[in-house]
Amino acid sequence: MSFPIITTAPGKVILSGEHSAVYGKEVIASAVKNLRCYMLVEDLVQECDKENNESNFIELSFPDLHLDQKWNIKEDLGIILDEKTLFSSIAEAPTAFNTKLSDLIESEVLAKDVSSTAEKTGFSDYHYSAKMVFLYLFLHIAPNIKNKKFTLKSNVPVGAGLGSSASVSVCLVLAFLYCINGNKKIDDLELVNSLSLLGEKCVHGTPSGIDNAVATYGKAIRLTTSNYNTENQVKKLSIVENFPDSLSMLLVNTKIPKSTKTLVANVRELYNADSKYMDDVLNCMHRCSVRMIDNFEKIKKLEALDLQANTKENSEEYKEELSRLFNNIRMNHGFLVTLGVSHPGLEKIKILSDELKVGGTKLTGAGGGGCAMTILDPLNKKEANLTEFIKTLQDGLGYDVYKTQLGGVGAFLIPKEAISQDLAKAFLVEQKLSLKTVTLLNAMLP
Repeated sequence: MSFPIITTAPGKVILSGEHSAVYGKEVIASAVKNLRCYMLVEDLVQECDKENNESNFIELSFPDLHLDQKWNIKEDLGIILDEKTLFSSIAEAPTAFNTKLSDLIESEVLAKDVSSTAEKTGFSDYHYSAKMVFLYLFLHIAPNIKNKKFTLKSNVPVGAGLGSSASVSVCLVLAFLYCINGNKKIDDLELVNSLSLLGEKCVHGTPSGIDNAVATYGKAIRLTTSNYNTENQVKKLSIVENFPDSLSMLLVNTKIPKSTKTLVANVRELYNADSKYMDDVLNCMHRCSVRMIDNFEKIKKLEALDLQANTKENSEEYKEELSRLFNNIRMNHGFLVTLGVSHPGLEKIKILSDELKVGGTKLTGAGGGGCAMTILDPLNKKEANLTEFIKTLQDGLGYDVYKTQLGGVGAFLIPKEAISQDLAKAFLVEQKLSLKTVTLLNAMLP
């Protein structure tokens, strides 16, 4: 194995199925092309203690969170590594979450440094989660590696419901698999997906698995639940193969604080008060999701037909399908408003989008703040309207706006031979990766 390497994985956006997923309804999520996590893995020089004995280390650097932590493998992690029966149980069930390992990391490592971390920064919760995920995946997948530094840079906003923790988990899994197997296992996306779900469980307890699936496979993922609320309930994740990656999108982060737990509980209260009415709403949301998947697949096929025909104008059928997609997005947002999970800050985006006719807009994620998405109308040539939309959101409302595309590549490893010295230096020196560096990195993706 040769170092440095860079692993990368995308963030995600929920296109349809927020909240209704809790009640067994269809969900569709897409990768976000230009919002990705990147992890540089390099060798550390072996150090010696005062008695000239060799010491081995593992280091995590996450500048976005002002986190830099180095662990002495023997002194800090030795008590866990000596648990032979623990690692035997992991070997017997390599893709199962090991509660004992998680508990040991918490009691023997994190409990000893969390207080000092909390005093130094305002990122203590994020620090705790980042360390837990890193140490869990390290000890679960590659406990024998040593003297490696993992530097993580990401342009996926943290805590915005855009899959930042899943993209980190996928980058870590890909890196650890390379550290122990070279190129042998990094193309096994099913394994990458299964192991990255373990990282998600460290943070979220019982995640659906859709975030890490999107970060692993890219494109779009649908989550289907069969036999909901019975002992035979089964959740199935599948890739939407015919997904158009030509559609541009604006992701708008209001930066308004939200509590997913509270929002989910509020919807549950509504359901308990009138389950029949709520079932009607949730079933309509389910139909929106199914129809949107159909819209996306038809748009992909119609784009290919228009390309083959070599026509300057899109077909009427393409225009009609695009209109149906925007109608489903509009109705989807309306149902979410009915559930009470929107927010005045999100409605400002929706109203402005409708006024300027820039595309289809809805809240995405839990709501109550957080993010909205606008799939831009490719037939709308009024650039002035789009410019006004973005300017008002950024300057007038103080929101963060990201212009990107749906779909794209999932997990990917950039090998040493593709990483120039200048690129590696820029990666390490820049606090936030510059547009130039991100462009260079993304140019290496297939």
